[in-house]
Amino acid sequence: MVLVVSRLPLPLEIFLQGWDNATIAGAVVYIKKELTLDASVEGLVVAMSLIGATLVTTCSGSIADSLGRRPMLIMSSMLYFLSGLIMLWSPNVYVLLIARLLDGFGDRASVYSGSTIYI
Repeated sequence: MVLVVSRLPLPLEIFLQGWDNATIAGAVVYIKKELTLDASVEGLVVAMSLIGATLVTTCSGSIADSLGRRPMLIMSSMLYFLSGLIMLWSPNVYVLLIARLLDGFGDRASVYSGSTIYI
């Protein structure tokens, strides 16, 4: 039972990335219409979260080692929540791109810090 509970956070955090990809895939139709995006900017809006996730993956382990795993998990949760609020009220595509980048930072930083707390 302990092994099952200790392995639970990692699939849940990976689920967040999949959930994010699925929601942006459905929302991009309305975003494109609302902000009048061309195809290249539309692709950038979709990919910006993955770009942020890739950037933070390269350094999240060393940041978590220096700050600690729990503060890193709290920081990533706050980034994920803040990016959701910014995406909700983004007035233009540039703010939306920054929010999607923060979304990738918060989402991927939690994978490396959150999964090791419970193990």
